[in-house]
Amino acid sequence: MNNSKLSSLHLNGLQNAEFGQLIVRFFEDFSSSSLDVNADLDFKKLYDALQLQIPTYNAALDQVKASEESKQIAALDHTRDMDVQALRYSLKPYRNSRNQAETDAFTALNLLLSEYKDVEHESYESETNKLNSLISRLQATEYAARVTALGIEKFVTQLADSNTVFNNLFSQRSYKTSQKVVFDVKALRKSLTDDYKKMTAYISALASVKEDAYHKDVLAIINNGRTYFSNVVLARRTAGKNNVKKP
Repeated sequence: MNNSKLSSLHLNGLQNAEFGQLIVRFFEDFSSSSLDVNADLDFKKLYDALQLQIPTYNAALDQVKASEESKQIAALDHTRDMDVQALRYSLKPYRNSRNQAETDAFTALNLLLSEYKDVEHESYESETNKLNSLISRLQATEYAARVTALGIEKFVTQLADSNTVFNNLFSQRSYKTSQKVVFDVKALRKSLTDDYKKMTAYISALASVKEDAYHKDVLAIINNGRTYFSNVVLARRTAGKNNVKKP
């Protein structure tokens, strides 16, 4: 391997997860080679410094993902709020029904729903608990027949489903939140970037002046990942240009 030049890569063009994967890929490729990191102790120091930072950086990315989940949770909460409203509205056509069974069903169900007035404006936990109670009662014998009498089963099912979907994601996020430590992704990436640049510059410099193959082989491993992610950035830019609408 005679190439002693560092492959071009616009690091700032990589998304946070991609940048982390660039570093991880280097470690994976290096560990798969027959090269010994202890052959150059200065290189080993740079190598170890990077490796120590990766777990924290990945934890920070998980934190960002949890933040994205918060947006999903808000959207799912909005959906179940709309389903609560839809259930309420489904009763209205029967308010002045001349059918006694429908009138009785309307009265009973309207009274039940009044116990959960403004439930949509409560905290996530409180709303979930109250909706669990409401849905359970609607599906129980006392009210199930009345729901059937008005033909509004689909609105009850719809609310039950959206409440379950919300609660599943919210429960996962709540556990993650209870376990998390707050990270500064920007600061962590800067530190990782600085150390990565030091390592790649060191290897590139030695590969150009040393006669042995060791540093050239390490550089080849570095360039393997850099070339791949350089193509990723290029493909994204090309796709972006193609998606620009012409005037």
